[in-house]
Amino acid sequence: MIQLDGLRILSRMALRWDRAATAAGRGLRAVRTLRSQSEGFSAASMASGRGGHPSSSPPSAPSSSSCSVGKFRSLAEATTSDMRIMTTHFDKIANSERQAERILNLFKGLNGVNLGCQVDLYEHGLQTATRAYRDGASKETIVVALLHDIGEILSPLCHGEVAAALLRPYISDESHWILTHHEIFQAYYYGGVVENCDKDARDRFRGHKHFEACEYFCNEYDQKAFDGSYENLPIEFFEPMVYELLASRAYAKEGLLNTELNAAKASLAGGYPDS
Repeated sequence: MIQLDGLRILSRMALRWDRAATAAGRGLRAVRTLRSQSEGFSAASMASGRGGHPSSSPPSAPSSSSCSVGKFRSLAEATTSDMRIMTTHFDKIANSERQAERILNLFKGLNGVNLGCQVDLYEHGLQTATRAYRDGASKETIVVALLHDIGEILSPLCHGEVAAALLRPYISDESHWILTHHEIFQAYYYGGVVENCDKDARDRFRGHKHFEACEYFCNEYDQKAFDGSYENLPIEFFEPMVYELLASRAYAKEGLLNTELNAAKASLAGGYPDS
């Protein structure tokens, strides 16, 4: 009975260690150590891992004693010192490099997500970007082409706004307009064979200064990028462009501060990372 209870205790310890370990190898060593102990190792061997080397301890969660945090309980109570601490943490978590990584991971998550086409959404993005690159488009336009559909399955009927919002501080007003309106312009090419879909919905915006740019983007890049035999450039080719764009200063593009919303957001730059 004592042995059985001991085995149960060790099994519970193994489970806790397995959950706490941040690296797969470290967690595996901890579990193997505990399992070997349950098979007859002496109490003295518990301090050792496989091969006689000390086993790795699971990392502890940050605490107020090991990690400096602000003392405020509401933003209205925050002091200059509190906000300096918070901004330091924010910069580490959401700097431009981390932002780029997260956006790229969102895009990579579309790999294998197929809506019934010759290509999945990941391949569609690569192909749209590849077509833009081979057409001599700017780096900004290429990144816009790569990421334009990252919100396709998050909010299908207004997915253009997803990418537009994520990239808004770093792209021109024209690129933002293209992202926001591109699904409306795309309907021109398939709306005639789908019920309850106005293929001419884009005409509502005819005469807008960015109408022709969006029409060109959709006609030359987006609507053509469903070809399963097309040779796409790999994601590694486009990643540096994404990092470069996200590393640019927020709301620095010419004309962005002409809108009240952009100007208001730009005025908050001191409270946010890499702004």
